[in-house]
This record gives sequence, structure tokens and C-alpha cells, in this order.
Amino acid sequence: MNFFKKIFKETESNETELDDKTSIKACIALLLETSMADEVLDESELVTLKDSLIKDFSIDEDEIDELIEISKKNIDDSNSLYDFTRDINDNLDSEERIKLIESMWKIAYADGNIDKYEEHIIRKVSNLIYVAHSDFIKAKINARESNENI
Repeated sequence: MNFFKKIFKETESNETELDDKTSIKACIALLLETSMADEVLDESELVTLKDSLIKDFSIDEDEIDELIEISKKNIDDSNSLYDFTRDINDNLDSEERIKLIESMWKIAYADGNIDKYEEHIIRKVSNLIYVAHSDFIKAKINARESNENI
């Protein structure tokens, strides 16, 4: 299933409009928040973020850098995680929200060290987007196993 199938709408010229991607920008912002939770944006975390956007979220590689820059600005302009989680709750189903949490865990595992601040932000987002604790744990296990297979 395409993770953002509902979010991405192709224009008649078959070009995806970046302005219409508020949910993907919210997800990227939360992924970035995870990577920067320990105040260090490690190269391995950035690589994992981009890889996750391509593989898990089916984002076109040509759009990633622009979407990341837009999301960074959105983080700077935001007052809280609620700004991002509200949009995710409005537009993503349960399966998609769980996939987001798993991607956040993948980024946290990327540098080989789960920082307490990374775990805190993932837990907080998980609660804000109504991911059940059992799904939170499964996402963590899946991400850890995925990281071990690299």
C-alpha cells in the first residue's frame, strides 16, 4: 500500500504540487524532530530519513531535499508537536500513523544509539496520533530488526 496514496494528488500535468502536501510535510517535520532530538543531526540519521521517505513513503527522490527544507522551516515556525500531529490525525489512517512511528524509530536507531530525548519524542507523538502501545512496541521492534539487517 502506498503510504501517502490519499495525500498525494497528481495534477493534470502529472506533477505533484508541493503546496498540497501538508501531511507529508508534517510527517517529515516529525521525522526531523526525531533526528534532532539529541541536538545532533547525524549523517546516518539524515541518510535513514531520506531512505525512509523513498522506500516507506514512496516520495520521489527529486522532491526530498525541497520537502526537508520546507519542513525545517515549519519546525522553526511551530510552537509545538500538536501543529504537526493535528494534520496527521486528520489525514492519515491508523496503519499510516503506525508506519510513521516505525519510521521515527528507524531514524532513532540509525546512529546506533537511542537517546532518551529521541525515545521521548517518539512516545509523545505516538500518544498524540493515537497509536496503541502494542503498535508502538511492534514498530520499535520492526525498526530495530530493520536496523540490524543493514
